[in-house]
Amino acid sequence: MRVDRLLSMLLIISKKGMVTGKELAEHFEVSLRTIYRDIEKLGEAGIPIASIGGKGGGYYIMENYNVDNLFFKKDEASTFMAIMNNLNFLFGKNTKFNDMVLKIENTYKREKNTDKLSINMSHFSMESELKEYLFLMNQAIEENKLMVFDYCNRQMEYFERTVEPVQITFAAGQWSLVGFCRYRNDYRKFRLVRIRNLKMGDSFEKRDITKEGIEEIFKESYRKHSIRVTLKFSNRMGKRLTEYFQETDIQETEDNQYIVVDHFPYDEGLLKFILSFGKECEIVEPLYLRNELKEYIKELLLPYNG
Repeated sequence: MRVDRLLSMLLIISKKGMVTGKELAEHFEVSLRTIYRDIEKLGEAGIPIASIGGKGGGYYIMENYNVDNLFFKKDEASTFMAIMNNLNFLFGKNTKFNDMVLKIENTYKREKNTDKLSINMSHFSMESELKEYLFLMNQAIEENKLMVFDYCNRQMEYFERTVEPVQITFAAGQWSLVGFCRYRNDYRKFRLVRIRNLKMGDSFEKRDITKEGIEEIFKESYRKHSIRVTLKFSNRMGKRLTEYFQETDIQETEDNQYIVVDHFPYDEGLLKFILSFGKECEIVEPLYLRNELKEYIKELLLPYNG
C-alpha cells in the first residue's frame, strides 16, 4: 500500500541519514520512477526531503525537521526495544516487521543504557531452524499458503500434516503454529520443536472464523479432554507452587501441607508432570489416576530390576 511505503520511506531516510533512490527501490521492490514520485508526495506533505547528486549523494531530511517521537514516547520505546531486537533476529527479512522496528528505533536511537532489558525467545535445541520456520510461516500466513510438514505426536511418531496457517504464538516458553489441520479436520496448535521438513504448499481460501472463535474451540477441546485432579504437596514445595499453579487453586492445610485442585489434560503428559515433583507430591484424587501412576512407576523401574 502506498501510504505504508511513504511512511516506511520517511523512517528509513530518517534513520540512515542519506539514502539513494536505488537503495529505496531495491528495498520496496519498485521502480526508480515510483520512488521519485513518492519523494515528491512526501515533499507535498510538508516533509523537507532534500537531495545531493553524484557519488556519495542521495536523499536526506533537512536538519530543521525532527521525526523523533513521531510514533512512540521514549519510555514506551525503551520497554519494547529488547523484544524487537530479538524478534528481528527471528523474523529475518519480514518487511512488515522490519518497518515496525524502524518506527521504534526512530524514537529510541538517542536513548542511552540500551541494555536495561534482555529477552531471549529462541529455543536452545533449534535456534537456526527457528529463524527459518518463523520466516516461512509468516510468509505462508500473509500469502494464504498451506504449510506441509512432518509432526511428532505424543507417541513419538512422525506423520505428515497439511495445515492452513492462521497465527504464530509464543507461550510458556514454546513457539507454536496455530492452524486448521486437514488431517484432523479441526484447528490445532503445533509446537515448532516437533516440526520437521517444513515447506509451503498451494494457496488456500481462508475460513470464515475469528481468532476468538478458534480460541473458544481450543478451550472447549481442553474441557472435553481434561479431568479434575487433587494433589497434595509437602511443606517444602509450598512457596514454589505459584510457579506452576494459580494462587487461587492452592490451599494450605492445618498440618502445613498444600492441596492443589486443578483440571489437566488426561494423557501421559499428566503423569510425567506429577512425577517431576518427585516425593514432594501425592495424587489424592481420582483414585484411578493413583493406580495408573503406580503402574507407570513399575514400568519405569523395569530396566533397573535386572
